[in-house]
Amino acid sequence: MFCAWPHPMSANAYLAVDLFFVLSGFVISGACGPQLSNPASLRTFMIRRIGRLWPTHIATTVLALIVARHLPAFGETLALATMSQGLNVFQAGIGNAVSWSAGDEMYVYLLFGAGCILMRGRTRMVVFAALALTAWALAAWIEIDRACLLQGGCLSKLVHQFGWLRCIASFFIGALIYEFRDRLIPWASHPVFQVTAFSAALFLLISADALPGSALTAPLTFGALIGALISDRGPVSRILQTPAAQYLGKVSYPLYLAHGVMLPLVVSMPADVELADQLFTYALFLFWAFAAAHVLHNYVEIPFRNRFNAWSQMLSHATSSQVPQR
Repeated sequence: MFCAWPHPMSANAYLAVDLFFVLSGFVISGACGPQLSNPASLRTFMIRRIGRLWPTHIATTVLALIVARHLPAFGETLALATMSQGLNVFQAGIGNAVSWSAGDEMYVYLLFGAGCILMRGRTRMVVFAALALTAWALAAWIEIDRACLLQGGCLSKLVHQFGWLRCIASFFIGALIYEFRDRLIPWASHPVFQVTAFSAALFLLISADALPGSALTAPLTFGALIGALISDRGPVSRILQTPAAQYLGKVSYPLYLAHGVMLPLVVSMPADVELADQLFTYALFLFWAFAAAHVLHNYVEIPFRNRFNAWSQMLSHATSSQVPQR
């Protein structure tokens, strides 16, 4: 959210997207990976993931189009409806400025689910590692070719075009962390490692532009942080268990999309605006984001998630009842 604030300390906040990709890979692997064993389970998984992401995406996309006073063309409407707006379809972003990442993640879910039902054990881990490494290498190659090592801002241009490389790299790093969690816990959960990993992640978010090229380490840096938090023990874990942090986690998705609705207006604020006016504008921006997130969470995200979950369960029961008894 703070990437819109015109201050050097927030210039690299865009990298937080990579952190959430890693976290998503870890969480989804733990919550859904063991259940993915056949096409029927993949269908259930995807219906539930669509129910989690799509309704809030549509609601905030409509709001973003109203704010921008833009009527999308048929191709744009189709891309927004299918959440494919971040798959190199357009030269510029459409709809909600930040929704590309949600769309990319939706299709990475499908890739992950297919991998889980087609592969097991070491083969799956090798393929996941290959996907993460290949995606990271391609992203780095594209950004280095754009001279980001000299100009800074590595990965910042990989959004609606090639942002899916960031998603694949970070998501499957998170998935691998889950696969190796038992080996990681004994040493990664040590308070010293936890504080070091947290400090490294924070340093990257604050100082990536001062060290051109360091942003390319984001998937691994954030992977180390997620690995350090596996045990839910330690000083950083205790901070994340506070009510405020838990609430932020609960509304994180609608908060992320809601802030994107007004983000273009804040980014376009003239640089010569007085500090007091900047603070007032950003305070309004934060108020809007949290208020909208609260409404979206309670009246869009939860109700539709429950409906899609019930639908997936109904289809699952219908399928199982059609299996001939032996």
